[in-house]
Amino acid sequence: MRVKLRGERDLEKILAKRFGKSQMQHVVDQALIKGAEKVADIIRQNMQSFADTGKSARATNVSKPVTVNGLREVKIHWQDSTERWRIIHLNEYGHFDKAGKWVNTAGKGVIENAMRQGRNVYFATVKDELRKL
Repeated sequence: MRVKLRGERDLEKILAKRFGKSQMQHVVDQALIKGAEKVADIIRQNMQSFADTGKSARATNVSKPVTVNGLREVKIHWQDSTERWRIIHLNEYGHFDKAGKWVNTAGKGVIENAMRQGRNVYFATVKDELRKL
């Protein structure tokens, strides 16, 4: 079978024709989840630098893939019974204490740095998963 491709949209059309849209979406979803899990692991490891009880690292989760504005996306979030995301936000960006003094926490910027570290890992993982097709 000969195929001449000119762009990404042509590739998507050919793959959708060959495998079907639902199968392609399933493959893409699995690739997105595996990539996000690797980034979440990097975040968990970096959060150990300021961990007290380790609850914040354990609360790190990966959402199911959803379509937003026509694109599939996966989110890394912090969800547990104690609404941990509020503490994560304070640790990541710093906060004012009751006296009005700015507090730079030990975990300030840890998640942002982990996201930068994990960017290449994420894209490489997604590409590898899609190559297995």
